Amino acid sequence: MCLNLLPIFFLLAETIASQVSENAGFRVPRVRHQTDNNSWESRRFCNTDQLEYRLTKLEVQVAEKSEGVLSELRESNRRLQALELQSAEVQNAIETFKTELGRFMENQNNQQRYATSDGPSNKLELRVDNLAKGVQLVVANVRRINSDIGAVKSNLSAVARNTNTLLLKHGDLVTKPFLTDSLTDVKHHHVYQQPLKTANSFQCDKDIPRNCKEVLEKGSNTSGIYLIQPKLAPRPFMVLCEMESKGGGWTYVLNRYEGVQDFYLNWRNYKLGFGNLGGEFWLGLEYLHQLTGNEINELLVELVDLDEKAATASYAAFSVGNEVEGYSLKVLAGYSGNAGDSLSYHAGSKFSTKDLDQDEWAEGSCAQAHSGSWWYRNCDTSNLNGRYLKGELPEDYRYKGMYWRDFHGSEYSLLRVRMMIRPRDKSIYEN
Repeated sequence: MCLNLLPIFFLLAETIASQVSENAGFRVPRVRHQTDNNSWESRRFCNTDQLEYRLTKLEVQVAEKSEGVLSELRESNRRLQALELQSAEVQNAIETFKTELGRFMENQNNQQRYATSDGPSNKLELRVDNLAKGVQLVVANVRRINSDIGAVKSNLSAVARNTNTLLLKHGDLVTKPFLTDSLTDVKHHHVYQQPLKTANSFQCDKDIPRNCKEVLEKGSNTSGIYLIQPKLAPRPFMVLCEMESKGGGWTYVLNRYEGVQDFYLNWRNYKLGFGNLGGEFWLGLEYLHQLTGNEINELLVELVDLDEKAATASYAAFSVGNEVEGYSLKVLAGYSGNAGDSLSYHAGSKFSTKDLDQDEWAEGSCAQAHSGSWWYRNCDTSNLNGRYLKGELPEDYRYKGMYWRDFHGSEYSLLRVRMMIRPRDKSIYEN
């Protein structure tokens, strides 16, 4: 049965790859600027309905194939353990038998010295020879069983390696939540954008807002997803804008509220961003630098505990460096709010992830020890990209949750967190 696992495994991988390849066009931003509204409307509902059906069908097929592979792996593992146990028992029995046979042969040799007749002795020797041949056959069979066990282990190892390969590629695949939310946005017009007349307009930022504050200033006062292009950005990208809190015009950097999205990811994920703008996500360090690298921004951190008690921490100046600088927390000043200042400790620190340690802790990695990614120093007073654990934490999970030390401490993981930025009024810092 184990020998059949690899074909099934590769069939599953090919099915996923073929379906992802067919839908690869949905990796691009959800907004596509149209030139013919009527033709767009006629194609939109047809394509989205077909894709939704195919997406559901693919999910069912993958679930069935995955369950079949897992079932065979469990059965193979059970049989392998049984074979290993039987092999060990047989080997012990053989060793015991060899020992007893040796004692018997020694006693027999002693008796032959005093024997008066050769008849019974010859018969006994014949029986002993037959027993020895039987032992040799048993040993040969045990060796063959061990060889089969080795082959089974080799097959399982190959399956494990291919599984790890798929898991490494999983982050590059389009996820169903992303596609589903994209379809919802298209169907219900939840995406707001500035129309672009030609492809060349991407080269000029005059018609595209540079940030959510400019979106608000141009008359769009509804919170939602918009297309922007900061001065440092070579091309536009999508952001989620908050138009209601504290005057509006905020660009989301971080949004967490239910724990569905995994935040214990690698450097590439944190550089380019991950998650879904319609759900939980991290905007991306490169985009964060493009937004804050050439002008002073404000930072707003909103925290909510399990009792729905809210607290905020505002910073009048916030800026993130470029990749060469390790996306360091280059500027941070002017704290105000009721959550306590649990970020200033990190000012000047480079950003660290589980696979890129840039902290000041010489003995280890703060990202690995605290199960997160952050501007760690040695190590932290806040960990908003830590694990989503909700509430009081046991000793083993201390420092691993999503916490803000001055708001419930490091042994308490928060319920909801969001970080947002917007350009600071120039009149404030020019005077």
